[in-house]
Amino acid sequence: MSFSHFLYGLTVHSNIRLPALPFASGHSDLTIEFAPFASPSNETLHRTPVFTLARTAGGYLFDFPDGVQYVIRDDAANIRVSWPARFDAQYAATYLMNVVMAFVMRLRGHEVFHASAALIDDVAVMIVGPSGAGKSTIAAALALRGFPIITEDVAAIVDRDERFDVIAAHPRVRLWPDVAKLLFGSPETLPLIANEEWKRSFDARDRFARGTFEIAAIYSLDDRRDDPRAPRVEALHGRDAMVDLIASSYTNASPDGELSAIEFERLGRMARCIPIRLAIPSTDLATAPALADAIVEDVRVAVT
Repeated sequence: MSFSHFLYGLTVHSNIRLPALPFASGHSDLTIEFAPFASPSNETLHRTPVFTLARTAGGYLFDFPDGVQYVIRDDAANIRVSWPARFDAQYAATYLMNVVMAFVMRLRGHEVFHASAALIDDVAVMIVGPSGAGKSTIAAALALRGFPIITEDVAAIVDRDERFDVIAAHPRVRLWPDVAKLLFGSPETLPLIANEEWKRSFDARDRFARGTFEIAAIYSLDDRRDDPRAPRVEALHGRDAMVDLIASSYTNASPDGELSAIEFERLGRMARCIPIRLAIPSTDLATAPALADAIVEDVRVAVT
């Protein structure tokens, strides 16, 4: 049996139903086979706390600490997934949406960021920042206000010289329990994510923007501040804007874990062509919805 899904602008054919993804039709851009296999011979490229990336004959191997493995073919058109007997295919699939697809999209030539994105009054904005900065919180808060989500946690970009588009990825937003409690009243309102029992999953399929959208502004999440004016938004220019883009680039999802000269040049053009704004959260998590409101107001006043 084969299932067709929409994921990062691609039509994905899989031998299992992938969770929280819209169905698609047409020619397959990417085929995923979930079936246990023997680990291929490999040469380690680099290690992170989350996975080890290795080179194999004709592709790359993601090896996760729990034994789940993804083999991605060089042309980024085929993925094979294996897992230990104590798990199942649905468990193994939870790695796909973010880190694995970030790597696939980089192999396909896209710049990839740690970022969420949403449509605010039909204007696409991207929210960048390191892990834990609050990207998913802002995405969920915007969705609850009726603004469609484009992507959460990982954003793949189409380079059009002086214009940059963000590709719709998937409608699942992962939230920490305290954020789920803040936004939904109780963490138990949302289902657990299989391999991250401390995180919850918000399915925003009814608030999902499918397509590619020109980025009108980028909001960079700053460190939380004990500032009576926070949460607030202000302009970010020059070197500071470029540094924030570099820091938000998904370098883990590259064979060598580093930015290339081509990518540095592309980030420089992005910093020149797209307004970049600094979003400053408060130390009080309860003010996160207010930061989402501040971003909406800033888009309406400063961007459009």
